[in-house]
Amino acid sequence: MKYTPDIRALLRHIRTANEFLRWLREEGDLLIASADLLGGPSWSLRAKAVVQGARCGRDISSYRRSLAALRKLLNLEFVNYLESPEAARFAALSPDDPRADQARLCAEVLARALRAIEALRLAGVPCLRGAA
Repeated sequence: MKYTPDIRALLRHIRTANEFLRWLREEGDLLIASADLLGGPSWSLRAKAVVQGARCGRDISSYRRSLAALRKLLNLEFVNYLESPEAARFAALSPDDPRADQARLCAEVLARALRAIEALRLAGVPCLRGAA
């Protein structure tokens, strides 16, 4: 199946990707904190690398795999493995904790961004970087 881009859709995806880059630069610390909350230090380092890349003006599409993994973490896809550190961290988290809501918002932002990044990749847009 060949992907045929629609210019309006492409512009919408570009706008979404640019908003995500801006969000990473301005609010990326929320992503790092949410990754640490639900995954621990190794996930925090992964999120920090993505945020620093965005802040330095690097191509954000090169972080696609890390972003997809972070989305899975924030969508609680790793808590089914009861012996995992992610499950233990989730079990210790109160649903009333405001950090849980921040993690949910980060998951929503990542989901939108990943859809846009993938659509742009399929349309042949080579890289996504903004002015640092």
